[in-house]
Amino acid sequence: MLFKPTDVVARVFLNTRDAATADASLRECLGLVAELTPVSVTFEQADPAGLRRGFLVELMVVLPPAAAERPEEVLLTTVRPLIGRLGLDEALFELDDPAGRTGGVLLPEHVRDERRTACGAYWLLAGIGVDPLTGQDTDEADYEGDGDDL
Repeated sequence: MLFKPTDVVARVFLNTRDAATADASLRECLGLVAELTPVSVTFEQADPAGLRRGFLVELMVVLPPAAAERPEEVLLTTVRPLIGRLGLDEALFELDDPAGRTGGVLLPEHVRDERRTACGAYWLLAGIGVDPLTGQDTDEADYEGDGDDL
């Protein structure tokens, strides 16, 4: 997937712990999905031997960048409303690189059962012009449109 170099790309990770089926998981977070209008959504049953139960949901959202001078300001200002909407703690958002192009917030394991977030949100990664999960950069010359052709 290609992004504009100025797009803020966010990956949101959810755990619908009480969902017994993918259908139930989808129904649980349908409002959030409709609100965020992600460019991709994946559902996967949690590994029964793993730390999570129910279903894991991953959303990729492309956000228009906020007006700011420094990349870290652009990133934080752009994702701040999303962090709040998910019920994550903004104070936990950390930049992953010195240039401020990527960052994320991971809800600490010991807090996950004590605090309910939107649809079980536990991790958010964000990057400017890059997929924050894969680190794949975009090339402005390769960009072919405004994303409506997905």
